[in-house]
Amino acid sequence: MAFIQSVIKNPTRSLREVAKGSAVAMTKGFAVTRTAGLAVNAAAATPRDQVVGICNQDILAAEALVSVPVIDIFDGDIWIADSTNNSNAAHNGQLMIFGANAGVVNNTGTTSAVGVVQQEGVYGAAADRKILVRFI
Repeated sequence: MAFIQSVIKNPTRSLREVAKGSAVAMTKGFAVTRTAGLAVNAAAATPRDQVVGICNQDILAAEALVSVPVIDIFDGDIWIADSTNNSNAAHNGQLMIFGANAGVVNNTGTTSAVGVVQQEGVYGAAADRKILVRFI
């Protein structure tokens, strides 16, 4: 899975095209950042102020597309996110970074000083590893 909007602040979501390298693969539902001005999937070390949005299309490198549709992130949006570990309501309010890829949140049970999302709740059973987050 990855990031899916759960609560949308505005009545409609905002999509925009962001330039990317023609050989760059993108994954739908992953957070997007820029490298040398072009869109790429975010990484664990990506700071919040460099998150461009959420990728809205799977793109293979062989497709040679030069832009990617991105869902804009607004204050008040709540997203359902996959998490590295079982979800835990005791983690509500904690700041978290991306995990192994830009479609997973690393919920370690401690607040990260460089977190990109804040846990707002859990979604489903703990073993489903899904949490409700908002970008900070």
